[in-house]
Amino acid sequence: MKPISEAWFWRPRPVGRPRARLFCFPYAGSNAMVFRTWPADLPPDVELCVAQLPGRGPRLREASFNRIEPLIEALGQALEPSSVPFALFGHSMGGLVAFMLCRWLRARGLPTPAHLFVSSRCAPQFPDSFPPAPELTDAYLLGRIRRYGATPAEILAEPEVLALLLPIFRADFTLIGAYRHTPEEPLESPLTVFGGTNDTVTRPELEGWREHTRGPFALRLLEGGHFFLHTAQAALVREVVQAMPRGASDRLQVE
Repeated sequence: MKPISEAWFWRPRPVGRPRARLFCFPYAGSNAMVFRTWPADLPPDVELCVAQLPGRGPRLREASFNRIEPLIEALGQALEPSSVPFALFGHSMGGLVAFMLCRWLRARGLPTPAHLFVSSRCAPQFPDSFPPAPELTDAYLLGRIRRYGATPAEILAEPEVLALLLPIFRADFTLIGAYRHTPEEPLESPLTVFGGTNDTVTRPELEGWREHTRGPFALRLLEGGHFFLHTAQAALVREVVQAMPRGASDRLQVE
């Protein structure tokens, strides 16, 4: 049985015999560390596995992906079926990645997640507002980053830090902007969608996810803006844990 790829998935708290695994996918411009505090709110028998994408963190010297298809192919190959139930969670860009990974697994007849969680991401049939790659200038990127408000101003004021951050944001925004939705049959996995009460993603854009599952669908709104992932972490993780698979009898699997 193939172990979890240490190159692709960071486990901040490895669990010897987990009852379930939660695979998380970060938002644009970020890395696996945005989920570093989640283990404190997770049960001890749920193992957190956070995608560590090329071009950031310990993989800073690797080229970032700027198209979603090869990224999903690489992530899919890093997953390996086993008897451990699993769920996928993605915030913003990570929500699109988690959704496309579900489709990738289904297309190859591999086990699909016991639950899909999408956070602060419009349904895939809604077009994104990112301009073409040539228009993603430094000025545009800085303006967009400031509007999101997740990156402290003192960091944006450091030229050396910006020189590292801007290529990551440019690649991620290019990836999002280049995505084109292709209709397919709905997924079988239950789907829970999270949004913030003051989020930039609207309720109709969140409700649009309903058509992408034949399983149970739920929409949960939490206090905060686009990054309620951090400001409402305890409430968010509590909702995720309540919907997580309870044991080997639930739907399946990855190791």
